[in-house]
Amino acid sequence: MNKLSRRNLLLMCSFGLASICGLTACGGTGDSRTSGEDDQQLSHEEMLEQAEELDLQAFHETENENEAKAKQEYDGEIFRCTAIVGEITPTYARIGEVILGTFCNTLCVELPEDELASLSKDQEITVCGRFQYIQIESRLVDAFIVE
Repeated sequence: MNKLSRRNLLLMCSFGLASICGLTACGGTGDSRTSGEDDQQLSHEEMLEQAEELDLQAFHETENENEAKAKQEYDGEIFRCTAIVGEITPTYARIGEVILGTFCNTLCVELPEDELASLSKDQEITVCGRFQYIQIESRLVDAFIVE
């Protein structure tokens, strides 16, 4: 029985070590970009060239159906989106759609302070930025207003 206990102890230590190594290997930032992309910021023109049109309703439908799929399809991608401004704070604007008089399908857009200061509520704007999937509230980061 003593040998069996030692064997179990060795197995538990092995699993523990494997778990720690596995957690370390998975401990990235969650960002889908490669390190080469992190080192160089894209210009606004380059972002616009790469941008896909973001359909807020389609995103929220995907997210409601399968959050893992929404994260996989949207996180880290560059999007352009036209929507209505619903809220303006010192660090972001919340944009969305007005459907039957209700503001819905919203998304936070982190913009420079001078661009935020130029906005007004209920204004329609087009923005471009990198999608950052966050379970509570996804957002566009590195964003700018498209003129």
